[in-house]
Amino acid sequence: MCRHRNVPGPFWRRALVFVVFSFCAFLVNLVAVAEEPLPDFPGHLRPTTLPARPQDVAVFSINGLTTSDEALDLARRSGSGLLLRAWFKWGKAPQLDSLRTLPERAHRMGILFGGGVTCSAIYDKENGLTPTQLQDMATRGPDGGLVDAWNKPGIRHGSLSSPVYLDYLFRWCREQIDAGVDCLFMDENTAALGPREGYDDCSLADFRQYLTGYCSVTRQWKPNDSRWTSQYKIDLGNPAICRDGSMSSFDYRGFLRAKDLLEKPLGSDNPLARLWLSFRSWRDDRAWKSLTDRIRAYARQQGRPVWISANGLARYVDLQVLGVWSHWLVTNGNIDLSQNQIQTWHDLVVKARDLTDQTVPVVLFHDWGFGEPHFPWLAVAPSQRVIWLRTRAAEIYAAGAFFAFPVLGPHGCDAGRDGTIDTITRQAAFYQTNRDLYLHGRFLGADSVQSDQPALTLAAWAGDTSNSVLLHVINRQTHDGQLQPRNAVTLSVPLNEMPETSDAISPDWPGSRQVSCSLASNLLSIRLSEMDAYAVIRLHFPCAIDLAPLIDPIRIRLSPAWKRPERNEFTVRPDGSVENANDLNALLQGRLHSELVNPPTFLLHREKPTAFTVHVRAVATQEARMEIRVDGKVERNVDLPDRDGKNDTKATEYDQFLTLTIPPGPHKVTLENSGGDWLVMDWLEFRP
Repeated sequence: MCRHRNVPGPFWRRALVFVVFSFCAFLVNLVAVAEEPLPDFPGHLRPTTLPARPQDVAVFSINGLTTSDEALDLARRSGSGLLLRAWFKWGKAPQLDSLRTLPERAHRMGILFGGGVTCSAIYDKENGLTPTQLQDMATRGPDGGLVDAWNKPGIRHGSLSSPVYLDYLFRWCREQIDAGVDCLFMDENTAALGPREGYDDCSLADFRQYLTGYCSVTRQWKPNDSRWTSQYKIDLGNPAICRDGSMSSFDYRGFLRAKDLLEKPLGSDNPLARLWLSFRSWRDDRAWKSLTDRIRAYARQQGRPVWISANGLARYVDLQVLGVWSHWLVTNGNIDLSQNQIQTWHDLVVKARDLTDQTVPVVLFHDWGFGEPHFPWLAVAPSQRVIWLRTRAAEIYAAGAFFAFPVLGPHGCDAGRDGTIDTITRQAAFYQTNRDLYLHGRFLGADSVQSDQPALTLAAWAGDTSNSVLLHVINRQTHDGQLQPRNAVTLSVPLNEMPETSDAISPDWPGSRQVSCSLASNLLSIRLSEMDAYAVIRLHFPCAIDLAPLIDPIRIRLSPAWKRPERNEFTVRPDGSVENANDLNALLQGRLHSELVNPPTFLLHREKPTAFTVHVRAVATQEARMEIRVDGKVERNVDLPDRDGKNDTKATEYDQFLTLTIPPGPHKVTLENSGGDWLVMDWLEFRP
């Protein structure tokens, strides 16, 4: 028998085996650690049944690309009640056949599963599209040619006037509903068209229909009315513009070509530009309503509800979901907490709910998009993201909204890898533990709560009973990029009763802690011995208390739109809010654009005098003159000369408050501009 030379003896053989075995065991442990599933969210905090409506969800998260077991494990740890945008069709649609078990498995964890689609982008050849199909769906430029969306070759924008495109959008919604999603996130529901897009044949046909049948300025005009020519310079006799000599065959692209407006279709030289923008708002609203109705009807056929949101404030939704956008503040790479932003968040809540005319959840989130300045979540270090989650997210909750925690998303967003999942889990556990507080409590105001310390965000809430008050306290004090804990924080609120019990809860400590209270000169003082990022003080009184001193006056924030307002009468509610406030226009037109004038009138009936205030921010170069009429009589008028020499509706050349006391009883308050051109109103207020 042949023997090998230099073979180790028994000792060396055992030693070699031991070393090899130990090294292999080390590798196995490494793999086990790397592949160890993330721990579950505390089981006792999970709902035993799925929420029946969006108003029952206390914790939301963005869970993009939830297409694997690992992603579902991360969702479980996040503590979310609804995974927004867990599936999403942007270009290539997700292959759902292999993913159909994921929604059902999420349901068993008490989690609702969300999908979504883009209503704007179409990629050349996406999902097997033929050139002919693309031609039927893509919008066009003023010259009739295809346009590169966002100037990126190979991407188009769809036309919301095209029945083929609307069918295409619905197809992806239907497929995701069939695969089990509970919610659809509809991105860019107005198709996100640029100024040189939207001129496809279907849109032009809808524009013709709008001018002759729906536009408040022209709908009563006959197709051959001479005013088409005298006011809008439409040559009815030019067959390149009106083939049959009337508006029944009006070709808007032909009009733009004849007027040499193909390069500047929205310029001041185009007499139809403003009506075109008004049409676009009308058409987008009609298309969105049609699509949401169709989605809900299909879901009902399947025997279950499907909730709908847009990306941004919209009508016809079950929950409002919008990005924090420009409200994200960073200085030198660190989160900037210098500003108290609670009123900003609460203004969004008021505006969002007014759009839907019901109390729907308002959910803010970080979009990832294309980078700074509006998409900077990944541009800051994970330690800074943690500070934001502990403070600004709490501020959003304290304003009456919800924050969707960023768990998974594009461009490398992964809370499991960057370590922020630990913070998300802790925050979510707190909001789930105290879900009744956030689902049944009510924001009262922020101005009435005062403190002896700076850099605090404060808010007063009514609890779920008539004898409870909640005080939200958020610490915004940082140094060198680190949150600085606070000691001996004292608050004062205008209440003249001592609470029966008082304590504080926080995601930063377990259980509750006692707080001390004292009463003097109709002010209740509350002392919190220490806090880190966020605390909620709970005050329980022996009987019902008067909450009126805690309620902030409601300011109606306005946005400018270059169109004639469709509505001109608005009812003022007893709390100072205004019905249909989203139909108000910040632009109050003067004599120059008489076709856009439709002054707002406010109907109010109060038992006591009302202080009415309007804040003016900018005027046109041809100046303005504000008149406030009460029951038809001018009670206040102010000349507003131009100050900056610019026609800029975003300017801040004025910071002027025009006030008037409205006597008790029923009254009509009308705002008119008798000056040369427009003025911009920033906000209105009816203070009892």
